[in-house]
Amino acid sequence: MVPLAEKRFGHPSDCPLFRGISQEGLEELGHIAAPVKLEPQERLLTDPEHSREIWMIKEGLVSLIYGDAEGRDATVMLLDAGDLFGAIGWQERLDYSQNVVALKPTVLWRMQQQQMEILFNKYPVLGYRITQFSWRRIARLEQRLAELMTKSVRVRLASLLLNLAADYGEDKAEGIRSLGLTVTHDDLSRLVGSSREMVSKIVGQFRDAGWINSSRKRIELTNRKVLQEIAGGH
Repeated sequence: MVPLAEKRFGHPSDCPLFRGISQEGLEELGHIAAPVKLEPQERLLTDPEHSREIWMIKEGLVSLIYGDAEGRDATVMLLDAGDLFGAIGWQERLDYSQNVVALKPTVLWRMQQQQMEILFNKYPVLGYRITQFSWRRIARLEQRLAELMTKSVRVRLASLLLNLAADYGEDKAEGIRSLGLTVTHDDLSRLVGSSREMVSKIVGQFRDAGWINSSRKRIELTNRKVLQEIAGGH
C-alpha cells in the first residue's frame, strides 16, 4: 500500500460521489482525503476495532472480502471506480474485517467517518448519493446470493470469466480475449463461492477442452461461444 502525492493522479472530486460539490467543498475534501495506490494482488487490511474509515475507489478493481476472527473469509463482490467500502453503514463496531485485494492497479481515497459526516451535513446531496449506492449494493448482493443458491460452480465460473473478460479484458489474437486482470485460482474460488480444488479442476477441464488458455495468474478465453452456452445453463 503506497501513499501518493495528489497531483500524480487527480483529485477525489473525480469520484462520482462528489461531482457537483462547490469549489469550497472540493477544497475541503482535498485536505481530508488521503490517496493510496495498490498493486495487483496487494491486500488492504482493515481493523474491526478501528472501523471508522471510508475508502473510495478512484480507478482500478478490487475484490471485497469479509473475514471473521477465526481466519475464514469470503468474497462478497467486486468493486471498481466510483464504489466505496468501509464504514459506510455507520456501524459502531464491526464483528468482521472488510479487506480488499486489488485485481489490477488501483487508486483509493481514504477518509474518516467523522470527516464524511461533516461533509454530509454541509452537502445533503451526498447523503442521497450514498443511499443510491446502498440500493445498488443490495441489488448486487441479492443477485450474487441467487446465483450461489441456484447455479452450479461450473456455470458460475463460466459466467464470471465471461463477465470479467467483457468488463476488463482486451482482444488478443483473433477470437481470443484476455481477462485483463491478475487473478489466481484462490481469487476465482472466492468469487464463485467454492473451494480452490473445485475451481482448479473446472479450469483444467476448460483448458483441456480448448476453451481457455491459462497460466500463472493469467487467463485468456479462446471459445466464448461454448462458455456462453455453459453460463446459460446448457
